[in-house]
Amino acid sequence: MREHREYHKNGNNPLDIEPGYLLRRGTVYIFIFFLLVLLLAALVSFNQVVKGTVTVTSKNPPVEIKAKRDGKLSAIFYKPGDSIAVGDIVAVLDNPANQRDVAFLKEVLMKDLSQILSLDALITEFPVTLNLGISLQAAYNRFLEDYHTVILESTLGQNKAMEQQLLQNSLNQGSILNSKEEEFYLMENSLSISTANINRHRQLYEKGVISKFDLEKIELQHTEKNREIFLLKQQIIQLQADKSRTKGDLELLRTSEERKLSIQEAALVFSRQNLFNSITEWEDENIIKSPIAGRLSINQVWGEHQNIIEGEVVFTIVPFARNDLLGKCIVPAQNSGQISRGQLVYLRLDNYPYREWGIIKASVNSISEVPSRESVPSYVVYLDVDGLVTSYGKELILHQELIGTAEIVLEEVTLLERVFYQFRQLWTT
Repeated sequence: MREHREYHKNGNNPLDIEPGYLLRRGTVYIFIFFLLVLLLAALVSFNQVVKGTVTVTSKNPPVEIKAKRDGKLSAIFYKPGDSIAVGDIVAVLDNPANQRDVAFLKEVLMKDLSQILSLDALITEFPVTLNLGISLQAAYNRFLEDYHTVILESTLGQNKAMEQQLLQNSLNQGSILNSKEEEFYLMENSLSISTANINRHRQLYEKGVISKFDLEKIELQHTEKNREIFLLKQQIIQLQADKSRTKGDLELLRTSEERKLSIQEAALVFSRQNLFNSITEWEDENIIKSPIAGRLSINQVWGEHQNIIEGEVVFTIVPFARNDLLGKCIVPAQNSGQISRGQLVYLRLDNYPYREWGIIKASVNSISEVPSRESVPSYVVYLDVDGLVTSYGKELILHQELIGTAEIVLEEVTLLERVFYQFRQLWTT
């Protein structure tokens, strides 16, 4: 107690000590520091982005060739990196038919077949020794059978003899008819003379120059001539009717032959088209062709006699010219509504590490209107890629596809705006 009184008496009370400089100005410094932080937050900005996975390719992208059935590769005609044209046969799957025989048959079928007019020419153009397998052999046999029928019908038809006989009958009837018509003409002249002669004898009989017996004899001769000419006229009419009937029979026979031949030719056309369709189906099932021109890239194939599975990608055709580039970006549904055409996109590609090679720029072209129906909904954003020159000035090489990540820049936001975004809901409610 005594010490306490002495302490106060000597003026050492802590409440009487004046605060230091830092304590006197500390609140000011804190306020200034706070203002500096706000100023810095208002000046410093960063990009608000939406990230997604991206695949960069060209507008004429590589084409993947998938196996259409399970099987074994019996032949591969190209090596990786070889240039191939549209429609070139890349490989053949193991099957009973001979691919060369099928190709030969298809080439012959595309020719003009109107020149094949005999059985020998048919066998020469379409050999019976072709190895076509079970699926094509039936269609090929049907085609040959129809072709045989057409050739036989056009050269050795069953009605040819009958047609020749009718034609000969028509010619004979025409010749006889001409002869009878000439005879009729002569008999008409003779009848005219006979008529004049009987008129003269009647005048002589009236004058008493000749007897009645002589007149009756002349009249009987005149009557006989009339009867002969009447019979000849009947014969001419009958010959004309026979000739007309023979001509009708000949036309009917020829029409029937033409109709029959037309039906058989139509059957030949159908069997030819059916054979074409069978060859197309066989090629689609057993032949692997290149749909575009480009360079061959082999995926899961090591060599001939390898088994492949239906749906497996066995070859890839990389187009020669690949100038126009595009990107396909998969983004989550969150913040996707802020994506619009023309926004800047930064691409970081896994094929070329961006820390060493840099990044490339692109822009938003369009976005799908409907999200995918997967467990995590996402949208597809299509990008226009400016080029393959990176931010470090290096040019990337596009072999098939480039994959990586994309950052779509939605807008540039300051740190202060970012902070106040958190309180916007409080202001609006």
